[in-house]
Amino acid sequence: WFAGVGSTAVIAVLLIFLYFQQKKYSIEQHALLLKQQLLRSQMNPHFIFNSLSGIQNFIVTSKPDKASVYLSKFATLVRNILDSSVKEYVTIEKEVSTIENYLDLQKVRYAGKFEFSIRVDDALDPETTMIPPMLAQPFIENAIEHGIIHSEKMGQIDVSFRLEKDVILFEVRDNGVGRKKAKELEAGFEKDHSSLSTTITLERLVMLNKKRKYKIIFEITDLKYS
Repeated sequence: WFAGVGSTAVIAVLLIFLYFQQKKYSIEQHALLLKQQLLRSQMNPHFIFNSLSGIQNFIVTSKPDKASVYLSKFATLVRNILDSSVKEYVTIEKEVSTIENYLDLQKVRYAGKFEFSIRVDDALDPETTMIPPMLAQPFIENAIEHGIIHSEKMGQIDVSFRLEKDVILFEVRDNGVGRKKAKELEAGFEKDHSSLSTTITLERLVMLNKKRKYKIIFEITDLKYS
């Protein structure tokens, strides 16, 4: 009788162990899939094509200095995205470099449509403070593709990293036409790359929060400009 109970207990323990191992493996596989999807969304073929076309235009119009600068930015951006795609955390310094190069290249694509600023709080050490990589790009892309290109005024995108009550606040702010107006203007269009990359990023935040004691909180605030 004791032998039977003992055997049953051992089998139960093994089944529980196998269940949690399978669950862990499933979570890891899902996280890997998300990383692959995120990488594909970050490496938007349209963005790559337009960036290279802009660089080519500088070459054709005899502006080799500009072509060299933007080609260097493009190479750095691609390298940063590829490096970050296999890392769970990167320094703020590296994330800022990725964002800056991305926005510089978008300015080539949309010449004269917007300006941008990137600010890091003095209370944060950009060389040692670690954050999840590639969180900003989908929201910056949305700001440009759905907000700023529909606006008649000069666009402005402000990216900031601030420390507030021991919490890092990572903010992307723009003066585009707003989500409501963008939806009206784009009514009838199919779900595009920008919204897909945002969905992947939000799902990625859910995965990150499963392993964190202090959760990453995401909020969207509709701003009113006069």
